[in-house]
Amino acid sequence: MCYPVVPAAAGLRISYMLMIFRDKIIVGVTAVMVLLSMCVAACGSSSAVDEPTLPAAASMAFAGVGDTLGMNVGDQTDLVVEVRDAEGRLISVPDKDIRWYTTSDRVVSVAAGSLKAVGTGTAQISARYSSLHCDVSVEVRDGSGEDPDADNLTGYVRSTDGRGIAGVVVSDGDLCVVTDAEGYYSLRSDKRCGYVFISIPSGYEAECTSDMIPMFYRTLSPRVATVEQHDFELTPVDQSRFMLVAATDHHVANRQSQDLAQFRWEKGLFSDVRETVAKAGCPVYSVFMGDMSWDEYWYQRNYSIADYRKELSRNGYPTAVFHTMGNHDNNPYCTDDWQASELYRREIGPTYYSFNIGRAHFVVLDNIIYQNTGGEEGKIGKLNYREAVDAAQLAWLERDLSMVEDKSAPLVVIMHATLYRWRKVDGAIGYTTAMAGAYDIINRVRGFDDVYVISGHSHVNQRIDNPASGIHEVNVAATSGTWWWTGTYHSEVGFDCNVCLDGSPGGYEVFTFDGNDVSWRYKGIGRPDDYAFRAYDMNEVLKNSIIAAAAPDFTSVVTADGVEDCYAENDILINIWDWEQGWTLRVTEEGRELQGVQVRGKDPMHKISYIGKTAPFQTGYNCHMWKFRASSPTSTVVIEATDLFGRTYTQTMERPKAFSVAMR
Repeated sequence: MCYPVVPAAAGLRISYMLMIFRDKIIVGVTAVMVLLSMCVAACGSSSAVDEPTLPAAASMAFAGVGDTLGMNVGDQTDLVVEVRDAEGRLISVPDKDIRWYTTSDRVVSVAAGSLKAVGTGTAQISARYSSLHCDVSVEVRDGSGEDPDADNLTGYVRSTDGRGIAGVVVSDGDLCVVTDAEGYYSLRSDKRCGYVFISIPSGYEAECTSDMIPMFYRTLSPRVATVEQHDFELTPVDQSRFMLVAATDHHVANRQSQDLAQFRWEKGLFSDVRETVAKAGCPVYSVFMGDMSWDEYWYQRNYSIADYRKELSRNGYPTAVFHTMGNHDNNPYCTDDWQASELYRREIGPTYYSFNIGRAHFVVLDNIIYQNTGGEEGKIGKLNYREAVDAAQLAWLERDLSMVEDKSAPLVVIMHATLYRWRKVDGAIGYTTAMAGAYDIINRVRGFDDVYVISGHSHVNQRIDNPASGIHEVNVAATSGTWWWTGTYHSEVGFDCNVCLDGSPGGYEVFTFDGNDVSWRYKGIGRPDDYAFRAYDMNEVLKNSIIAAAAPDFTSVVTADGVEDCYAENDILINIWDWEQGWTLRVTEEGRELQGVQVRGKDPMHKISYIGKTAPFQTGYNCHMWKFRASSPTSTVVIEATDLFGRTYTQTMERPKAFSVAMR
């Protein structure tokens, strides 16, 4: 599990000093403390042989509690103790072994973590386990004059040098407020979402857990009447130029596909991103757009979103990771969307939030409404869902965007399912909205000059620029390719055959933000930075027995859902991962320029790579291929592809070019 790393001034403060005597307190409290210290000594002497062995640097804290708890006389609440190792992993501790103390049972009584406010005043509540100790101050009021509208969440947002940071947006998932000149915030929350979070301001970074999850949020007490203070400390950093790694659909589940072995592979995602970071020359951050886990296998393979989180520290992921929730990151026993996301929220954090880096404002949305018909405790449901953003998020989104002052700066919306998708329209290549309520998002970002959507889910690459909405979507293919199966099927090339449904290599998108300028390129895992396309000699492709048996695909006739996906002698097919309107493609045969047509069709590499029978894993149509016809089967052609940002990728293709799963 993952919980906030909280500065001492913020809450969850752990003291390792034994509470034996306290100076300058009234005689009665001193007497109580003497008795407590005697109890501690007695327990220690009688149970020395049974003292539990704890890992080095283990820590103990109250979950979801700040420095001070506010209660009224007669109130009752429960405290939950958590013991964690140095990596933040929860250590199971028997409740009976935790010892509880109060400095004044006339103010607050405590038994097995259950608190009852019995009189006005202040008391210290302490819990001990072995050598570990944590405490919280409780202030009890008579409640007669309590204002039901009084703020119950307060705190400070400060820089590491102690200065308050003004203008930081703070939210409980519903309301949004900003910090004052001293970095102070205050709001009245119904605590519906269970956390308070900040929209990390430009020029700062939040501390990360050992799993590289930035701690921009704090977990709240479930009791609305509890007054809490949660502070945030941020580190200044130059973000005038930065890079963003956008990866999606890891689908780690400990399945027969050897997904874990491939995810951890020494030449896989972690190593590849480390190389990208090493060459960046600027800060690098990451966003993962959902489906890190696979709900169907949470219980079947005993591998949930909590186990995925451990992979980040186990394998040394090199950057802070902002996460998005996918449909497969829900509890498959639950039919309620909010309940289904409980483990995700506990392990990863809020399902929607915002942050700022450089000039850009980023908004993360959960556009999966999990339905899971038929699910119940001990029984996996149908795992069905709707692709939409619920009303609570939309209301929060409006409030969050209203706080953004510079509407000319980049606005980036990150979510799992796609906003748009390519399709065949009136015999030609076009696109349409892909999710229910797409215009709920489109209408709310109007007024911003430069809007991007980064999404996953599809396991293909799609780039759609819609001038009417002003939105440019970069839908990124999967790190898992075809759910890791192609790497398992072709052991002759190790795990190096990781292919997505559209023929793209399994990989991630690398965005560069330089002021208001934004550029991007797709990075295949284990492939050079300039590996932007794969070119096929269709003469050789059509000789392959799998291709020959794939009719009606790869024949001389256009398929029902295809455009120009028919092939003849001497055709050359080029699959460009990042292709969209604005790219230029020039193919020359011995100095003579060839004319090409855009194809909506299926990629030959994926067709021979995935040899399984599962319907959703079959080769899909894509719209980023082009077809050219040479004059000879043995001529050499030169391919030059230039992207939106003026970068040219060149390949000299000597023909005949062999066709196999090992080709590039």
